[in-house]
Amino acid sequence: MYQHKYWNQLKELKVHVYYVQAYAVKQNKYDQIINIFLAITSSSSIAAWALWKDYQFLWAFIIAASQVITAIKPLLPYRKRLSALNKLGDMLSLISLKAERDWYFVAEGKWSEEEIHSKWADLKEDALSAENKCLNGVTLPKNKSALTLAEKEADIYLQSTYY
Repeated sequence: MYQHKYWNQLKELKVHVYYVQAYAVKQNKYDQIINIFLAITSSSSIAAWALWKDYQFLWAFIIAASQVITAIKPLLPYRKRLSALNKLGDMLSLISLKAERDWYFVAEGKWSEEEIHSKWADLKEDALSAENKCLNGVTLPKNKSALTLAEKEADIYLQSTYY
């Protein structure tokens, strides 16, 4: 029973590591899209003067949107989330490695059920501590596609490593 409990925690940690990585990639893409849009609108404004007369309303709308995005960009959560996710990913990876290192002792029956339970609780506490430390005030809406990807990657990793 305790071996199974520890294995499930190990798997959960691997999913969490891959989830944080996938989430960070998505946050980075959002930031890149915004930056590319702003770069294109600001650098093409001179070239647009030639088209200004024919597409006055469209160009005015694009410029207004660019100005609004520039003004609110510091308030958008992507950059703050990305920084927190990168730190959390590093910490969770270390905790996951610790769990994998200790899996040998669990799988080979070298630890008592009490020791396994204690190590399991330590892993849970370490993961919670890492989340609290890294996500201090940063909200992460659930991302179903990132979770699905993380579960697949964790399964592939665990299959190739332990079976």
